[in-house]
Amino acid sequence: MDASSNPRGQRLVLRLIAITSLIALPAIIVPRLAAEKLSWLVGFGQPPLTPLLLYMMAGGAAVFVGQAVLLWAMSADVTRYQPLIRLVAWIYLACGPLFIWIDSQAGMPLWWQLMDVCGCILAGAVLLWSCHHPSKL
Repeated sequence: MDASSNPRGQRLVLRLIAITSLIALPAIIVPRLAAEKLSWLVGFGQPPLTPLLLYMMAGGAAVFVGQAVLLWAMSADVTRYQPLIRLVAWIYLACGPLFIWIDSQAGMPLWWQLMDVCGCILAGAVLLWSCHHPSKL
């Protein structure tokens, strides 16, 4: 890690993203209920509870929770994982615009699209910024 980085900021951002990612945990445990509640939240009504939908719901949630564990582990030693942290920041920045296409193809409401796109870009930008700007504290 160089003198221009902010390890405290990186640790904080990684842990905030990790905690936010844990919102997917219920979808692993009760994918049927999670699918119904999420569908209601976005205004789609009762979802077709097919095996594929339930598999995608639980599988996608497992990836989010796995990501949370990895980000938390990386936050414990930001010096050691610095190249990986920078890569994660760039991936978030790249996924922001990608979510525009994914969400619009899926027919997600505008507020959902903004949440996905802005969330990814903000997470990536703040994480990358903390890799290049020293702490003022």
